[in-house]
Amino acid sequence: MAYLQNWDNSVFYKNIDDEKISSDIEALKLQIDQLNEDSKTFVDYLSADELPNWGTSIGNELQDIFLKMDDIEPSIHNLYVFVNSIATIDNENVTAKKLISIMQSLSSAMGQAIAPVMVFLARVDDGFINQLYAEDFITPYKFKIDYRRAHVDQLLPVAQENMLTAMAQSGLHAWGNLYKELSGTITGVVNGESYGLAKLSNMISDKDRNVREQSWHAIQNAWSGRSETSAAILNSINGWRIEARKKRSEKTEYHYLDEAVRDSHISRKTLDAMMSAVHKRRDVGHRALKAMQNHLKYDDMKPWDQSAPAPVSTSTRYTFDEAIDLIAKCFAEFNPEMGKFVKMMAEKGWIDAEPTDSRITGAYCTGFSEPREPRVFMTFEGTMSNVTTLAHELGHAWHAWIMRDMHRANTHYPMTLAETASIFAENLVRDYLFSNAKTNDEKLNLAWSDASSAFVMLNNIPARFDFDRAFVDARMNGFVPALELTKLNQDAWGKWYGDSLAEYDEYFWASKLHFSISGIGFYNYPYIFGYLFSLGVYQLKDKLGDGFNDLYTGLLRDTGNMTAEQVVMKHLGKDIETEDFWNNSLDMVEKMIADFEGIEVR
Repeated sequence: MAYLQNWDNSVFYKNIDDEKISSDIEALKLQIDQLNEDSKTFVDYLSADELPNWGTSIGNELQDIFLKMDDIEPSIHNLYVFVNSIATIDNENVTAKKLISIMQSLSSAMGQAIAPVMVFLARVDDGFINQLYAEDFITPYKFKIDYRRAHVDQLLPVAQENMLTAMAQSGLHAWGNLYKELSGTITGVVNGESYGLAKLSNMISDKDRNVREQSWHAIQNAWSGRSETSAAILNSINGWRIEARKKRSEKTEYHYLDEAVRDSHISRKTLDAMMSAVHKRRDVGHRALKAMQNHLKYDDMKPWDQSAPAPVSTSTRYTFDEAIDLIAKCFAEFNPEMGKFVKMMAEKGWIDAEPTDSRITGAYCTGFSEPREPRVFMTFEGTMSNVTTLAHELGHAWHAWIMRDMHRANTHYPMTLAETASIFAENLVRDYLFSNAKTNDEKLNLAWSDASSAFVMLNNIPARFDFDRAFVDARMNGFVPALELTKLNQDAWGKWYGDSLAEYDEYFWASKLHFSISGIGFYNYPYIFGYLFSLGVYQLKDKLGDGFNDLYTGLLRDTGNMTAEQVVMKHLGKDIETEDFWNNSLDMVEKMIADFEGIEVR
């Protein structure tokens, strides 16, 4: 059947000009104002010489506030997802841009309204908390409250917390918005024709090396001309974070990696163990690139060759419908409901994949809160890489779908654990295709995908992490100009890529969106975590047989109310703070690359 390739979000609003958007925004403003009034009582509590003891009255006040939160937050989120979905597929839509700014203001106001309550709950004694936890209304928020209490030393007084939140919209997040605007203006010429950035990014995977090189240089030239603006964006985002951390370090030092792992729900020991294990095995990624070079019969590998497709005589192309049916079949072999889910996503218009000139680059999964409906965005042009990307995002969507009956507070999982479901989904597709491959070309194509994942996860992502660290260290001493950013980038690539590439991606620090995302820093190492952790989980699939699906579902459903260490210990009985855990997955990667190296070069 013909599946929908464009989002249908009309159940929420007719279009970006729907009058209901304005009326809903005004209603939300009134609700947030009332919540702000209600929370002033907790400002008074925090200002007193001693915090109050638990009592029925204060319990009722808290229940009223949390119930209002449960009503307001889904409405804000729904509006934001709708508006952002328009901006995603039409980067030039002025109305959408204005509404995104309004939604960011609403989110900021909401954060300020509930800040006194959350700070209060972080500071009260254990006796108060124990009595609060006996109340049903607070049950979904226990993990969130406990996690905040564990980091109470980094909390600022309410007035300062609210000042940071209020100023972030026109400060921190404005720089992130500027980057999106900037990237939306990029065009480049390949073979005499002009293309937008999303199209150029896909063309770097073209089978024609000349097209790849032209596309890569077009992107490089575009970012070279915008390097000073890009440097200003990066410096401003990270300068903001540095100053905020200084404020939060008055009691105990709050290192930038402490902030990063807190966002990821992992410990520094886990991060250090994982990165140490990967660094010792980075040569596995080099071997992957070298084997690709041998098959391509190139004298060396250039940056634009990293995304080269396998040199097969007949490279399979897929229509969107074929890709959906294939992914559904792969998922269904593991779990029939998962296969049905994929088709439902496509039938209902919950995926937007049709190439258009004004859409943004990349791929992501998002979702509405009420009703719980996931959405997937990507640009599908028929390559095998597009198919695995679609499977990846549908894995995210499945993760959200199996949590749809849970309270929203228990469904906010960190990026580390989020990547587990997406990479698991990719592996389902790859395994199915490999087991059904009949020709050498088909097998090479699939092994090629494994090799690509290996060097990205063992070389490219770690280089991003090291660049981030070096940049933040340098930024603490002042503004870091574009030329120095390029040098830091080159140094990081040199450490992780070595001589596996003949040259490095000079403007990667500017072209890679992840560095300029204002909402979260170090948007890199969680991919490594998800990749290696997912491989570790995936290898249990055949070992456990019929019992695995229940284990896997239970693991995914716990990702929003436990740390990663707790999730892994509960469901797998493993300690992820040791290199041994990560080496087990790295052994699997090395075997995949050894198999790839064993494929005859034709």
